[in-house]
Amino acid sequence: MTKAFQWRREREQLLLEEARTLPYETLPDGSELVIHVYLPRDSGESGLRPGFLFFHSGAWDRGSIVQFAPQALYYAERGAVCGLVEYRNRGSHPGSCPTDALRDGRAAIHTLRQHAASYRLDPFRVVAVGGGAGANIAANAAMGIPLPEANPDHNEATARPDAAILFSAILDLHKGGYGYDAFTDTEEARLASLSRHIAAEMPPLLLLHGTADRLVPCEDAAAFAERMQRHHNVCELAAFEGRDGNFYNFNVDPVSYEASLATMDDFLDRHGLLRKGEKHESPQIISWREKDY
Repeated sequence: MTKAFQWRREREQLLLEEARTLPYETLPDGSELVIHVYLPRDSGESGLRPGFLFFHSGAWDRGSIVQFAPQALYYAERGAVCGLVEYRNRGSHPGSCPTDALRDGRAAIHTLRQHAASYRLDPFRVVAVGGGAGANIAANAAMGIPLPEANPDHNEATARPDAAILFSAILDLHKGGYGYDAFTDTEEARLASLSRHIAAEMPPLLLLHGTADRLVPCEDAAAFAERMQRHHNVCELAAFEGRDGNFYNFNVDPVSYEASLATMDDFLDRHGLLRKGEKHESPQIISWREKDY
């Protein structure tokens, strides 16, 4: 078991060494939070590139920064600037609270846009992607939910993504529910309860959710999407039949991982965020298919 954990740490370190480090926030103790940025190969083209920021799952108390590395590397290959975001949680920063993580999400998006020129980034095609609590962070920023003690420099125009893609999202917090025990009180939990903050004119959202998710039922995702649509927002739900909450992770379910990339590709193409192009092929990361089982 020890060797397995050591191999995992070494693999994570190798993945991070392939990325550039972009500090985006200095904490009171002097330490920094960073974005690990993967840049596409320079093809010599002068056009601007979309940006993707990935926020890992973990219910605000744990999580692996490299969880979305396979997705980030895939979209970097497709020409996007992709970043894995370190944000505060109880495991990495004892004493922190979920609201700190929500602020971190805004700060990361703001900082990526501030570096648009150096990355040849299109500041109007910034997509936030997250899983679980990370999906809540991405959606919270996209919906522009007001946060207490927010940095005035991270205003709605610079800290709000142009779209958000949410895997197995924690949508609402209630006593006894998944993730609730990370919050200090009911008022803080309300900041992360997305259904309380639905309004019109929000960026497009894509929810990808397993129908067998035991932590956040798919029915909750469907109800949230319906409420968003009633306010005339674009909010699409892709339900993955029989899948649990971890279906999108490459090392857990490579078939569903591949299918979720194809779903993302369609969404991004429809909304002009990353066009497929004439030579685009569906993701083929693995050599087998579900029908072969």
